[in-house]
Amino acid sequence: MQQWDADAALNELLARYYAGEAGLWQRIQAAVDEELRRRGLPPAPRHIRFRRLPAGGYRVIVEDADDYAAPL
Repeated sequence: MQQWDADAALNELLARYYAGEAGLWQRIQAAVDEELRRRGLPPAPRHIRFRRLPAGGYRVIVEDADDYAAPL
């Protein structure tokens, strides 16, 4: 699992997204993917969550999608 506080640009996108603005998910996902690349993580299926911080802004939480796979 990777976690970090969103930067100003991502915080702005997330605030708009949660306020109901459509068409932002691809930009949000691209910002998270870029940060993962900066951290040296290879492309892989991931589960992305965001948690509002008490002081404002958002925490980004990224987990491997395999952690959510249900056995068949």
